[in-house]
Amino acid sequence: MRSLLYDEISPADMRKLEEHLTAELQASALPGVFWLHLPAELLSPTQAEHENCGPHRFALVLEEDSLKLELLVRAQGSLRCACTDYATGPQREWLLNYADGLMAELKLLT
Repeated sequence: MRSLLYDEISPADMRKLEEHLTAELQASALPGVFWLHLPAELLSPTQAEHENCGPHRFALVLEEDSLKLELLVRAQGSLRCACTDYATGPQREWLLNYADGLMAELKLLT
């Protein structure tokens, strides 16, 4: 799995991060996993055509002392579909900007 990893996050910062993600994002059925929905204007042509599979989203995974951002764009309505694919360049850039903004907003040290 391709992913971005922010590691060596202190326990206090991990609590802040978990509280923020719980308040702002959709939690998955798995503990520590949150869904970040991709804006419609960033969908690939295939993802945009597969509106019924959506919403399309990234998984953010809290681990013991890290935040992992998976680079696979998943479709909520379908596990195995052509619209589930690794992020395009603009999608990766948007995700990285989101993560950098999150780190700055919460004043997290890594």
